[in-house]
Amino acid sequence: MSLQPSQNALDWISRLIAYPTVSSVSNLDLIEDVAGHFRGLGMDVALTRNDEGTKANLFATLPGRSGAYLNGLVLSGHSDVVPVVGQDWSSDPFQATLRDGRLYGRGACDMKGFLGVATALAEDFARRQPEHPVHYAFSFDEEPGCLGAPLMIRDLVARGYHPRACVVGEPTDMAPVTAHKASRVFECSVVGKSSHSSRPQDGVNAINYAARIIEFLRLLAESFRAEEGQDMAFDPPYSTVSVGTIEGGISSNTVAPSCFFTFEFRSLPNHSADAIEGAIRAHIDNEILPLMRAQDPQAGVTLRRRANVPALASRTCEALDVVKARLDTQTCECVSYGTEAGMFQGVGIDTLVCGPGSIVQAHKPDEYVTLDQLARCERFLRAIVT
Repeated sequence: MSLQPSQNALDWISRLIAYPTVSSVSNLDLIEDVAGHFRGLGMDVALTRNDEGTKANLFATLPGRSGAYLNGLVLSGHSDVVPVVGQDWSSDPFQATLRDGRLYGRGACDMKGFLGVATALAEDFARRQPEHPVHYAFSFDEEPGCLGAPLMIRDLVARGYHPRACVVGEPTDMAPVTAHKASRVFECSVVGKSSHSSRPQDGVNAINYAARIIEFLRLLAESFRAEEGQDMAFDPPYSTVSVGTIEGGISSNTVAPSCFFTFEFRSLPNHSADAIEGAIRAHIDNEILPLMRAQDPQAGVTLRRRANVPALASRTCEALDVVKARLDTQTCECVSYGTEAGMFQGVGIDTLVCGPGSIVQAHKPDEYVTLDQLARCERFLRAIVT
């Protein structure tokens, strides 16, 4: 017989799904709703905002039984969701729908299911006054590359709270994930010089030079796939490079004056992301730019890092045995997708990823989380807050 979550948890998840917090719009309505609830429970609430003031992270603390704010456990997740444009949903993506033991809606598993369960439990935690403080960390703009969390973590450090552990509730089927790859996302703009295609020697073809950079990225990816030292705990067991979008040129009979493309790499925790980025920049500086500027001094390449997600790299779980002991499995897993966990680890907080639902369902039409997974999450959070 499958477990069932509380009605309060379902109500909060449905409430959060109803906020269409795609990364391109504000999340303030959701954050203010949750903040008001937490303040009503006597929790300390702090918001950190983006430069425009249109988005906010929420960091809230329920003090421990003695009134302490130091140490304690962080329950962390992101409030933003990916778009639904162009997806064929069988129900309104921003209205939670229950059918066949599943809760459907954008963010149901990624990751308003976890946020809703955690928020619902705050009332119970406040009533029974846990011995150690419970911190809630809800971020903005995780999906575009973990842009909001650094502001919140910086504020957490400044407050001197020093939490002992953090659980990031990304969908893992409630299995503990203690290592994931780093990822960096880039925009590359190649500027050449236009000319009539009958006289290509008069121009600098930006598409051709973009293609040379892309070929270098392909060869780099192939080298990662072939090299020794792969980590079979990951799927795939090597670092990866992928070009995502490309556009350029103005007509078939004009030498292309510009080309723009995006790419990312995802590196194993033991593979230096700085070294990979350095190799890419060195190739552009030493191999591409001299050829372009020999044709025209004004030609160039601009490489901008758009996102930088650090790896999570403590797969032993030694510092979080108390958390593992309350899960249905004792096996720690490694994943290739990224989360905000590495950012918490980077400031000395032992962190793992564990939440309801499957990453396989994330970002898809008819995204869902099973009621059994939500119930297991609720039981788990009740157990680890002591």
